[in-house]
Amino acid sequence: MVMSVILTLDASSSLCSVALTDGQETWHITEHQPRRHAQRLLPMVDEIISRAGISRDALNAIAYGRGPGSFTGIRIAASVMQGMAMALNIPVAGISSLQSIAQSVFDQSDADRVLAIMDAHMGEVFWGIFQRDGKLCRAVTEEKVGPPDACLADIAQFNGVLAGDGLNLEAFAGCSQTWAEVYPDASVMLTLARSDWQQGRFAGPEQHQPVYLRDSVAWKKLDEQPSLLKRK
Repeated sequence: MVMSVILTLDASSSLCSVALTDGQETWHITEHQPRRHAQRLLPMVDEIISRAGISRDALNAIAYGRGPGSFTGIRIAASVMQGMAMALNIPVAGISSLQSIAQSVFDQSDADRVLAIMDAHMGEVFWGIFQRDGKLCRAVTEEKVGPPDACLADIAQFNGVLAGDGLNLEAFAGCSQTWAEVYPDASVMLTLARSDWQQGRFAGPEQHQPVYLRDSVAWKKLDEQPSLLKRK
């Protein structure tokens, strides 16, 4: 049986990560690189391909963290994905950053439901609810962006585990069953990407768009934003 070589990459948070599988072995690199995704992502891709002992031409598909998350980071990952996919003429898939967070919890616990929360800055958070589905997970709500109070209203009706760096915001200090130090990661996305590959969900790069959840006009450099939320 011919194994598929799949590359995943993510820059939707302060982490920058890449992962690769040839169907038998898996390699991954994760670095904490806030504001340096543009400088590090491609070198990390080259490094992991070198570790695997293959060439770029051996890649069968690429998946990337399509958001929500850092506007700049998502654009960087999407640009790398599109450039490589078009040059190699291979299909791509976008993986939800929030789903990656939820999958991390499911992989490490017996939780059945996870509400994933990411710090969206500008006084807002991204969040979504996911249900265990065998070894993977599926979304049971749409992904949202809004103030912490709106997220807390959903949490009040939720029974399960909370996960993601959004929980480090003071507004969530009273929450329990939390996994605050969980971030989107390409190695976890690789598990989801392999499932998408087996189910034929990859497509041409022109058919995939990042998910920002808010208009790009609303984005400003963080230095220009007032501090609306204090951290714990």
